[in-house]
Amino acid sequence: MHILYISYFYPPLGGPASLRNVKMVKYLAQEGITCDVITVSDIEYIQRDFSLLAECREKRIIRTDSLDPMALLRRSGISKGNTATGFYLNTPENIKLWIRRLYPLDEKIGWVPFILKAGKEAISTTHYDLIYISLGPFSSGVGAYKLSKKSGIPLVLDMRDYWNLLSDYNLEATILHRKYSWYWEKTLYDYASLIVTASKGIERDIVQTFGAYLKDKTMTIYSGWDEMDFNDLPEVSKPESYTISYFGNINARRTLKYFYQALNRLWQERYIPQNIKVQLFGNYFKEIRDEISKSGISNMIEIIPPLEHKEAIANMMATDALLLLVNSSSPYGRLTSKVCEYLRTQKPILAIVPAWGEAAELLRKYGHNYICAMESTETIYHCLKRLFSEKEHNYQIPWEMEKSKQVHTLAERLKEEFG
Repeated sequence: MHILYISYFYPPLGGPASLRNVKMVKYLAQEGITCDVITVSDIEYIQRDFSLLAECREKRIIRTDSLDPMALLRRSGISKGNTATGFYLNTPENIKLWIRRLYPLDEKIGWVPFILKAGKEAISTTHYDLIYISLGPFSSGVGAYKLSKKSGIPLVLDMRDYWNLLSDYNLEATILHRKYSWYWEKTLYDYASLIVTASKGIERDIVQTFGAYLKDKTMTIYSGWDEMDFNDLPEVSKPESYTISYFGNINARRTLKYFYQALNRLWQERYIPQNIKVQLFGNYFKEIRDEISKSGISNMIEIIPPLEHKEAIANMMATDALLLLVNSSSPYGRLTSKVCEYLRTQKPILAIVPAWGEAAELLRKYGHNYICAMESTETIYHCLKRLFSEKEHNYQIPWEMEKSKQVHTLAERLKEEFG
């Protein structure tokens, strides 16, 4: 089986979206399914991870230009090197949101013409059994849809997150923008031969909102974790202080403000370990850095630039506790991709997530019970007190969520329906 795999996010870009895609292509190849990947060329981006290039198993990679803002910023000359620029990191989020809302569907719609051009050329010379599109950006789904419709090649959608059902962002400037976005989401679901989701909640909510008839052509493939990433880890010195570590970005409505308030209260009560350190691994925008400076405990907080993936895993294994963050307005199925990697570490997880959501359900299922609301200083305070006082834990590893097993399930479905 041969797939035309389309994804805006792919190495050397780092982060969860790129990681899901490179692992998907890698393990599909092990299942005997080859992929030609269409992706974007160099753009301004918050993180690059060149170590992931060694894991790429595509048969052919096709890199295209784009007219989206991040590609244009890169080409302008303002952005240079392999790290996010101060210009990008220091631009206020309200300005970025204003720019994003100018576009129909999303700000990366300028990539669609290049998807169409590259896809048509690839299809003209190569036989593909299906077109597989990783969403978002959701506008790229329009390009995949048009390629599929013209060629007759079946289309598979990989929904890494919610689209219009996600309330964390208000990206549509007008009612016409909203109607256009809803139209395309429904059109893609109706047309697709298979819909793959990154959580059970996304699958459930798509079916409930857009029609029960979609149930038979949806399935969940968690991002999971790659057990190979936990082998032969680089050595990391265990900090002398008690460390709580967060890995990834903080965006949309997410905030650590209430966590800082709870930690500050415990510090004043002398109820925290000596030399405690909060480590934030990633690139953080101006608003997040301002929160830290106003927290009253900025001396406890350390920002560490993004690491290559295996080095990040090594630091997860070296920390005392891990920090997970999902705001309470997120829908039921909102998962951050790091949930599964966190579970694999068997470390205590301070889960600042909705108690009724899928993330909390997964954590409880495998023995984790430090669950509190992002907007509640009081519940975070009490969870931290328990975290600091409890020494014995019984955490289970969800082996069925390991990446190779998840992709094997997907591969069996693809072979059955399209092979």
